[in-house]
Amino acid sequence: MGWLSRMGRGVPRETGAEEPQKEAVSTPVERSAPGLAALFAGLREDGSHAVLDLGPASESSFRLYSRFARRIRFADLLGAPLRGETWTEALRLLPEHVEGPFDLVLAWNVLDRVPPELRSPVVRLLAKVTASGARLYVLVDGSREPLAQPLRFTLPGTDRVCQQAMGDPYPTGSKLLPAEVKRLLEPFAVVQAFTLREGHREYVSVRG
Repeated sequence: MGWLSRMGRGVPRETGAEEPQKEAVSTPVERSAPGLAALFAGLREDGSHAVLDLGPASESSFRLYSRFARRIRFADLLGAPLRGETWTEALRLLPEHVEGPFDLVLAWNVLDRVPPELRSPVVRLLAKVTASGARLYVLVDGSREPLAQPLRFTLPGTDRVCQQAMGDPYPTGSKLLPAEVKRLLEPFAVVQAFTLREGHREYVSVRG
């Protein structure tokens, strides 16, 4: 499974007339993202960085990352909910596609999406493919809703995010509390955290 993709792969294709169903898609919502602003703060816009985005490829995100990065990868892990064995297969392929360590990773709400037993393996793999001092951005659903919709995230700016619900709601499972997130992210150390109005929490951490 080639789950890491450069720009142009991983972008949702148009639904053809021969296909029996269309994916449920909502209107995009743009909001401020102080965690993203903290993630990009102080980074040189000299193309010296390597970015890994665990979401799907998008033109706006690619343009923004290009200001900072010489190498950009989109993993497209945030589509329809995956079962445990599929997550394991996808994550196991990550090291094979690395041309060098990443120093900027956007994991979005992947820790909410994976089964609880795979949360630690996700973090261990991210630590394996990142450089010392790498920055990791994580979004966690802090609401108490039993269902959540898969979200697609794109970046119109370094302090803004556009999110769009894609597909059908899925059970949210066990919620991650702030203390659990900090323990789970080791060897990444949380340096900044933000609580958003809709209940989501943003974490910016740095790899030791």
